[in-house]
Amino acid sequence: MRRAIGGWLAVAACGLALSGCAGFSGSGGGFGGFGASSRPAVPEDSYTGRRITGADDQVAPLQADTSVQWPRDGGDRASVFETEEERRARERRERQAERPHGSPAPAPRAERTDPARIVAPPPPREVAVPERDRRGEAIPGAPAGTVETGGTGRSGTFGGPAGSGTTVRDGGTMTLMGADGQIRTVPAPR
Repeated sequence: MRRAIGGWLAVAACGLALSGCAGFSGSGGGFGGFGASSRPAVPEDSYTGRRITGADDQVAPLQADTSVQWPRDGGDRASVFETEEERRARERRERQAERPHGSPAPAPRAERTDPARIVAPPPPREVAVPERDRRGEAIPGAPAGTVETGGTGRSGTFGGPAGSGTTVRDGGTMTLMGADGQIRTVPAPR
């Protein structure tokens, strides 16, 4: 008897387990889609659902707006990106098209000159005077024999018996930064 009850309980448990798989891995109700309807349930207020199932969508079709009139002439129209020369050429063509055939051409109109073009051009820039070559000049206040060995503008190099390094000019002073890390400020040579 116990075996029979145990068997029935096992069958009931499998039935409950399978009934919980409704809609699992398929396109409808039931296990894997078996025994399911091929037509899904559609909510009453779903526009997309009504369209899919083929029901009336209850929407009026779009109508053309007859109040919009497109230009019927084939003439040239001004463009947003039209240059001044293109505008003049277009206006000239329009004036010739309006003139009756065989009538004399109108006298040419004087063209306006842009005021910005009337202003005199700026004078040519002056050429910068190159700095004098300071190579070989002794640096006052530095160890004897220390001279400038080159450079441009404010920065340069120096060398001598005490070592070499970089120079930085700042007004009337010159900073000497030696290769050994020593920094010294001395008067700049004139």
